[in-house]
Amino acid sequence: MQKLLDIGYAIEIPGQGAVLVGRTEQTDAVLCKGDVFDLILTTGERRTLTALGVSPFTKCFTEATTLGVLVGDQLDTLDAVDGSELWINWPPGQ
Repeated sequence: MQKLLDIGYAIEIPGQGAVLVGRTEQTDAVLCKGDVFDLILTTGERRTLTALGVSPFTKCFTEATTLGVLVGDQLDTLDAVDGSELWINWPPGQ
């Protein structure tokens, strides 16, 4: 397992559900639509979710990339999401 994102915040998009937004400096890891990942909440709870969509947001003058990961209605609440971590199986097969 490899930590991909530190989740900064989550937003709710009407008609689509929740989007987790976070920053990563990983350049060798990949998260694609349909991939399964673990979300470690600030409470210590581990949730296994599926990425319904992934959108990178690039900014100038930084090596970090901000990603938005659509999770739809897979989370009951967004209360404990800020400050959580998104972990993926990387390299594949581990």
